[in-house]
Amino acid sequence: MSSLKSIFTVKKNEKIPEEKPQVEDVKQVKLTFFESGYGSSKQAEGNHRVFRACLEEVYMDYKGKCRENEQLQKELKAPYLDEKGRQETELKKRKTALGLLEETVSAIEHKIRSLKNDMVEVKRTPEVYGLEVDKRPKAQFYIGLFVLLPITLYLLVFYISASYSAFFKNFDSDKLGEAIFDAEAFSKAIADGWLEGVFVATIPFAFMGLGYLIHMFQKQKGIMSFFKIGMLFTITFIFDAILAYLIEQKLYDFYKTPDSPPFDLTIAFSSVEFWGIIFAGFIVYIIWGLVFDFIMKEYENFDLIKSFIRSKQEEIKNEELELTKAKEKLPPIKEEISGIEGKILDLQRTIDGFVFSNKHYLTYHAEYVKGWFLAIADNFDGRKRQEELYRSCEEQEKLHLVKYNIDNEDYEGRLYKLIN
Repeated sequence: MSSLKSIFTVKKNEKIPEEKPQVEDVKQVKLTFFESGYGSSKQAEGNHRVFRACLEEVYMDYKGKCRENEQLQKELKAPYLDEKGRQETELKKRKTALGLLEETVSAIEHKIRSLKNDMVEVKRTPEVYGLEVDKRPKAQFYIGLFVLLPITLYLLVFYISASYSAFFKNFDSDKLGEAIFDAEAFSKAIADGWLEGVFVATIPFAFMGLGYLIHMFQKQKGIMSFFKIGMLFTITFIFDAILAYLIEQKLYDFYKTPDSPPFDLTIAFSSVEFWGIIFAGFIVYIIWGLVFDFIMKEYENFDLIKSFIRSKQEEIKNEELELTKAKEKLPPIKEEISGIEGKILDLQRTIDGFVFSNKHYLTYHAEYVKGWFLAIADNFDGRKRQEELYRSCEEQEKLHLVKYNIDNEDYEGRLYKLIN
């Protein structure tokens, strides 16, 4: 036991120098380890158990020196300091993004509350929101409706009679009024067949549908809306012209003589009856469309508060969609921030602790082992004894390196983190 203590005493007297690569002579340090290993092996006669204890002592002594070597620690910790700086920069970016997103969420929530408040307050003070509300029905609406109803009835009668006369009626009179307005047009059409009845009964609604489309297109803005309205008027005029042409042709055929020329567009355009039929339908149709558009606009202004509330409800719906999208982005950013903060904390513990340099230690460790093995070669003549000592010491060396996870030269340093 006293001999073992003397070995460690020798080792301690031969202090392992601090690793200061820029100040000390590395070759001299390696020589010191070599001589220490040689002397310890000679005293212990190459015993593998003593070798194991000596390796432990060398490792622990170097570990303490490595911790105290500020220059070496500065070099070893430099990558961790750089990584910490990068992570802190990334953390600032994520926190800035989180702050902006939270401001967006707060702004959207404030806007939703404001819109809901407007929906309540507009009922109390509509004038604040620029709404001129008349609680009594507007006279313009009812006057327009009063005018529209008889015009609608006129169009029904006119187009039922005109379509029946143009497509199905056989004329037995040359009077224009009887040709266009046939009191029994609908009943005669039904008597001739239910398809004829449906045809003449639905034609007026086609014209009214065109009038409704004109009203809807007027709500749109842009050149295309005017183009569409112009096309609708053109279609209506052409259809009226076809009806007038067919009726005028039947009237012409009714009283033509053998010397009369064939009926054509020239004759139709020169006929007063032709233009009378067109104006009796097309002009009244335009009047109906204008009146219809007028009363529809009055109806839309009938209850401005409801229209205002509907618009706010639509805005709230859109804002809630935006709010949902914004809130969905919050958890991932918070998770990223939490992960980055964890990395920074881990890096800080490494920086506050110390880094054990595998690469440096293995350099000196190899010199110590070389000295130990050379002492075995110099002090034992028996080849068999030498091989036994080599084998047992090699096994102890491998166990030592594996135990402290320092068997990889490529691994720069083992981390000893500060634990609070």
